[in-house]
Amino acid sequence: MVTDASTRESPSERLFEIEALIADDPAAALAALAALDPEVQESSEGRYVRAQAVWAESGADAAEPLFKEVIVDDPGFADAHHALAGVYEELDRFPAMVQHYLIVLALDAAEEQVEGGTEDQEIAEIAEDALADVPAELRERLGNVAVIVEDRPSWDLVADGFDPRALGLCEGPDDLAQRTGQIAVMTSRIVLFAANLRASFPDPEELEEEIAVTVLHEIGHYFGLDEEEVGQLGLE
Repeated sequence: MVTDASTRESPSERLFEIEALIADDPAAALAALAALDPEVQESSEGRYVRAQAVWAESGADAAEPLFKEVIVDDPGFADAHHALAGVYEELDRFPAMVQHYLIVLALDAAEEQVEGGTEDQEIAEIAEDALADVPAELRERLGNVAVIVEDRPSWDLVADGFDPRALGLCEGPDDLAQRTGQIAVMTSRIVLFAANLRASFPDPEELEEEIAVTVLHEIGHYFGLDEEEVGQLGLE
């Protein structure tokens, strides 16, 4: 008897494939999800994927109760809290967004266990190598901008609405403010969030590439560039 390839996949592998389908075809993702075993569909992961697909197909209002149901049954499901924060951002419900962002920050910090991963010093060194590729005229204007590595965004930063899973941040007065002599209350710096980078990119080669991409994009923000301008200057 010939066995279909999908029947040999684990439920988590199949859900991962369906989740990847959402961006291009949420209706197809929902159909594929409906074809799975009912037990898989009604698991926390299955309902989370369904909520994502509904969000993509029908909008934030339709997805909100589905994500909330997942969290009620599984309050430690950090990805669901993060998605629900995104829903509330889309619905302009800032306090609710921040509430779930802070929960994500706490859950991620409690769960993190780094074993033999890329250390902070290595991340800093990769960032310095990326800086060396910046065009000379821009590198000179960076001047006193520090590139530092922190574990993850601070509680205060997240409480202001910053994504706890962000990979980087450009903080302080930008290039224009510095050149026009505006008074600065803090030093300009580019921050890389090591724990988030490691969690998002466990493969060492992918991690190294993403560190470079992140630091260069934050440099782009420092110079006030949009995504198209970043690409034109080679900062991607």
